[in-house]
Amino acid sequence: MMSSGRGPGVIGMVMALVVLIGFGLLFMYASDESERVGQSIESVISRQAKEIDGQEATIIFEKKKLDQGPQLIANSKELTAIKREIQTLKNDSSHLVNRVEKAKAEIALSIQALADYKDEYRAYARGKAKGETIAKLETLTGVVYNDVTIREVTPIGIQIRHADGHKRIPFEELPEAMKDHFQFDPNQKVQALAAESATRAVHEASVAVAEDLAGQQMDVQKGKDAEAAKAKLRKDIVAKEAAIASIKQDITGLEADLGRAAADAASARASGKMHLNQSGSISANIRSKQGRIATLQAEVVQMKARL
Repeated sequence: MMSSGRGPGVIGMVMALVVLIGFGLLFMYASDESERVGQSIESVISRQAKEIDGQEATIIFEKKKLDQGPQLIANSKELTAIKREIQTLKNDSSHLVNRVEKAKAEIALSIQALADYKDEYRAYARGKAKGETIAKLETLTGVVYNDVTIREVTPIGIQIRHADGHKRIPFEELPEAMKDHFQFDPNQKVQALAAESATRAVHEASVAVAEDLAGQQMDVQKGKDAEAAKAKLRKDIVAKEAAIASIKQDITGLEADLGRAAADAASARASGKMHLNQSGSISANIRSKQGRIATLQAEVVQMKARL
């Protein structure tokens, strides 16, 4: 009782109060002795009465505090018990949290195991259906397909070959029994459509790139072909111009022959001899060659215009 976890006990407080009062009385006595000289008895008694009243008030106040001691001790014990209870609840709460987390993990594993089982069954049922035949298949929209052969079952629907051709029927149009048998999953269909769209986009992009590349190669080849054609054209122009120059040389020679033939014919007439005049044939040959030159020159002009 001398002390507790929260400070001095009740007896300790009483002893402290007694000591305090003792010191106060000694101080008062000493003060009285020092001040008694020169003061009247009435004034001393009055002053000491006031001091006694003050001490009594102090004693009453301290006693009230002492009276509160048992309640404070009880409150302290209750608070300690509450703290222990709170700690116990914290421990229990932590344990419950751990159990909840463990339960969540077990539920997640169970859900994943169920999803894996569904995927395995789905793959088995859809793979086994390939090649199966159905005499008559009627969709929920009322369309009827006869002599049906299942070609493939995908997350989107079924690919079939029927009496009138081929068709992909989405799961939403199939009878409920088929949807259940093939384990239709709308989320898988959304993912499959997205993947299909992405694949189509990649394919279209690849085709566009290939077409662009083919066009570029074609343009390059056209350029090469045009350059080769121009080179051949230049070569043909050079050949024709060379032919024109050669024909002009031939004409120059024929003109010399024509002059000699005319001179021989004149000499023969003067001497009265017989002479075969070749001037006509030479002139005809010259005119033919001149016509050939004109034709070649026109062709050269046209060829140069194409360069």
